[in-house]
Amino acid sequence: MLPTSRLAALVIVAAAGSALAAPSADGGAPTAKSCVKWTTEARYRPYGYDHLVHLNNGCDKPARCHVKTNVNPEPAEVRVLPKQSATVVTFQGSPAREFTAEVSCALEE
Repeated sequence: MLPTSRLAALVIVAAAGSALAAPSADGGAPTAKSCVKWTTEARYRPYGYDHLVHLNNGCDKPARCHVKTNVNPEPAEVRVLPKQSATVVTFQGSPAREFTAEVSCALEE
């Protein structure tokens, strides 16, 4: 059982992502900002909400992402393979159903 007050850096690698790599604004190679997309979800379960951040890497290179939230400011690091998705559980059993995520990603060489 994972503690509810600490980072549950549980990473679930999901099926391949559907986003395509997009060129950067200057027409050069894709950047992590242009092809790694993320969304948040607060999933209810008895006694609180699990806070999830879904990452989708549409790039042709792996991405290393740092994920933190206003509820859990301790950053979790996750590596997302090319054309893959991952989900980071940043908090379990939170009384808050809303949270704000801060995600920064960089493509690996």
